[in-house]
Order: sequence, then C-alpha cells, then structure tokens
Amino acid sequence: MQSGPIRVLLVEDNVPYALLLQDHLARTAERFEVTHVESMAEAVRLLQTGVFEAVLLDLSLPDSRGLATLEQAMTLGARLPIIVLTGLNDEAVATEAVRKGAQDFLLKDQRLDGPTLVRTIRYAIERKRLETDLMTLNDTLERRVAERTEEARRLSMRLRALASELGQVEQRERRRLAQVLHDHVQQLIVAAQMRLGILEKQRLSDAGLATLKDIHDTLREAAEATRSLTVELSPPILHDAGLAAALAWLARRMEQKNHFAVELVTDSAAEPANEDVRLFLFEAVRELLFNAVKHSRAAKARVSMNLDRHGRTQIIVEDEGVGFDAGEKIGDPSAAGFGLFSIQQRLAHLGGRVRFSSSPGKGTRVTLQVPRGRGEIKPEAAEREMQGSAAASELPEESGAEPRPIRVLLADDHKIVRQGLIGILQIEPDIEVVGEAADGQEAVELARKLRPDVVIMDVTMPRMTGIEATKLISRELTKTRVIGLSMHAEGDMAQAMRTAGAAAYLTKGGPSEDLIAAIRSRKS
Repeated sequence: MQSGPIRVLLVEDNVPYALLLQDHLARTAERFEVTHVESMAEAVRLLQTGVFEAVLLDLSLPDSRGLATLEQAMTLGARLPIIVLTGLNDEAVATEAVRKGAQDFLLKDQRLDGPTLVRTIRYAIERKRLETDLMTLNDTLERRVAERTEEARRLSMRLRALASELGQVEQRERRRLAQVLHDHVQQLIVAAQMRLGILEKQRLSDAGLATLKDIHDTLREAAEATRSLTVELSPPILHDAGLAAALAWLARRMEQKNHFAVELVTDSAAEPANEDVRLFLFEAVRELLFNAVKHSRAAKARVSMNLDRHGRTQIIVEDEGVGFDAGEKIGDPSAAGFGLFSIQQRLAHLGGRVRFSSSPGKGTRVTLQVPRGRGEIKPEAAEREMQGSAAASELPEESGAEPRPIRVLLADDHKIVRQGLIGILQIEPDIEVVGEAADGQEAVELARKLRPDVVIMDVTMPRMTGIEATKLISRELTKTRVIGLSMHAEGDMAQAMRTAGAAAYLTKGGPSEDLIAAIRSRKS
C-alpha cells in the first residue's frame, strides 16, 4: 500500500469544477495531494518536475485545445496515467483520446462522486503501471531476440566457415594422398615391374617364369588400382586443365563405372578463376550426380556450366527421375544427407547460392551459382550476398533467363515481428527482403526508393496507418502489390485495406504458407 498521498496534477481552467473535484477527493478516505493549474503552459512547467502520479487533463484550455493537448501532455509525462476531462458533447473526442493513450475519461456534465473519482484515478494508475511493465518486458524480449538472432547469425557464419574449411581440408588431403600414391607408391610399383623384366630375361624354369608372370600381373593390377584411386581422390585434369575439362572427364567416368549417361554443355567463359571455387564445384557436381545415380532411377542427367546474368559461374544439374519433396528434405542434414547440407553451407561461405527444384515424379534440378573471379573469400561479403536468398526450397520451373527474386518490403512497428517475418522469408530462394519500415510513413518513403514487388503492411502503426500508406503506395506505384498483415481478424479491417488498394489481407496468427503463397501470387 502507498504510504504517502497520491500526487495529482489537475489541469482545468474551470475553477468551480476544479474546486468540486478537489472537494470530492478531500472527502474520501484516500489521501490526495492535488496541484491545480489553469493552462497548458503551467502544466508543461510542472510536468517537467516528474513528481506527479496521475494527471486530470481538460482538453479545452485557453492555450491548447483538443487532442493536441493530450499529445503534448503525453510527450512530457510518458509514464503518467492521464484521465481526460471533457464535456458531454465531446464524448467522441474523449474516446479517441483513450485510443491514443489516455487511461480513461470523465464527462463533466455527468454526476460524479468521490468514490467514483478515486476509483477512476486508482485504476488509471494501475493500468498505466501494467502497461509500462508490459512495454519494459516487450523491450527486454526484443533485445533478447535481437541478441539470440545475432548469436544465431554468428553461429551460422561459423558453421559455413567450418563447412568450407572442412571441404578445403578434405581437398588438400585428397590431393596429398594422390601425390603420395603418384610420387611414391606408383613409382615403387613401376620399379618392381622393371626388376621383374630383368629377371624374365634370365634363364628360369617354367615354374619360375609362371611365378614371375603371376607377380607381374599382380603388380599391374596394383598399378591400375593406385592410378584409379589417384584420379578418384584428386583428378589431375582439374588442376591442370580446369573445371570444364574435369567435368568432361567426370561425365565419361560416370558412363564407364556407373553406366549413367551425362550430357555436358560448358562455356569456357564461365571457368572459375579461383581454385577453391573450382574444387568445390567439381565435388558438388560429383556429389549431385552420385545422388542421381542412387536415388533418381533415371538413366541420364544433364550438366551445364555458363555465366548467369550477374556474371557468376552457374552450374545446373538436372534429371528426369522420380524427384523428391524439396521442402521436406533440403536443409535438414538428417533427411538430405550431409553431402547436400555441406554443399549449401560451403557455397554460402563462398558468396554463392544453391537452389533446388524438385517434386515427386517430376525430376530434380539443382542450380549452383558462385562468383567466379574471387581471390580471397570474405565471409562478411558472402553473408551480404546471401541476405534474403535461400538455399533450401522448391522453385518454380525456370525457362530461359534466371527469374529475378520477388523483392519484398516489410512494414511493421514491432521489430520482433519484422525479425520473425525475415526468418520466414529468407529461407525462400525466390523471395528477397529488401527493406524494413517501422511505420506507415517510412514504408511509403522506402517503397518510393526501393520499388519493391510486394509490401507486407501492418495496419496499426505510428505516424501513418497502414491503410493510409497503402492508399499512397497503390496510387503511386502501380506495379507494387500491398499485402495487409495484422492482428485484426475483423472483416471491416480487411475490407478497409482492400479498399485502400491491398491485394490481400492476412492475419499474423495464420499459417506462414499463406503469406508466402500471397507473395508469390504476384507472378500470376
């Protein structure tokens, strides 16, 4: 319980009414310390002292009238509960004041007694306290979410770096073992074969010659095995002649060893300049072809290497096999296998992207894209290039040039909601989040600047509502679609957004698939 008096600032230019209120409070068991002023200027001076616990505010003062009076008081006393005093004919204004942040309102012309006035002040103080606690909790939650998101981003970057480092270590070890086999083991086998040749020229019994033949055959098999293993570990052609030549060798190898035909089309201009990129792409293509052999039930595949419209090396591996559900398997190491998961992470670290397009019975198409002219690979640049793009989802079938991702602008005054939407959308390979706005006015400004394909628009936002922002965007940017997204499930809110120009209206509690489908529907 509060031990001292409740300090109340009474802002009222009607002196008799102010005295009446003070008399009502004085007659109750509660202790109140009321400071009365008759103008907003005096109220402003006193509010800056921060000594009050509640404000009784008349909206019709000599130097301030209407909702502007409330806004000025709320600016100076953000944590104070404000109870609006208004005439009976101003009830609509009073109701709007409550919507804008006042805790309650009292109609001057209605009969008022002390207990009602005390209860109103008490409830207002308690509601404001709870509201302040909730805002503090929300700020704390948003900060923790931001910290966890940043931690997750760092861990993701570290995972990509580790996957890339693991791949590079594997390639170095493969090449080292291949060199050991070539420079030592194979040389020893050749030396042994030469010594056998010398022995064969000596006079030996038929049994001795037969033994030498057996040894010679064994050494020949050993030489062939080590040569084959050397090539499997690290094809010399990849280091000597480049990726295109290595892919041609791989196509022949698949035909010879796996009876799996590979149609290969390459453009020499797409040859990566960076050796790490060449090694990675070769291993990625080999992994994808082995997956096709094991799982697709197809007899052949097609591999193409060219430059995409951004000048990146692009490799497409596709088959007409049984396909799979890309949405369920890709990105989950336990479902997709470590090979595909590793491809995703390593390619992201290199600043590239991978896209899977597959569905049961319709074959599989995997597109790898990576900058070709890199010297040193920088994870920070890779993160920027991967922002808003996905490495694990089904894409619409491509024809001709690579389709441009759907550029999306998010407008919501809650950062935690924007972060959640980014988390949902950034795993979709054909959707790119290009900007965030915290209110309607900022949404309009960013839409004019960024020219997005789609704006996800909250309805209730400061400075400018989502409805007003939708009207402006729909009128000025005819190629930009607005999708309303709000906690309000009422039909009138949805109708208001559609009337303003929104193409669709969804609730925040609905399935994320509905939002993604609404975004993609702009193509239809």
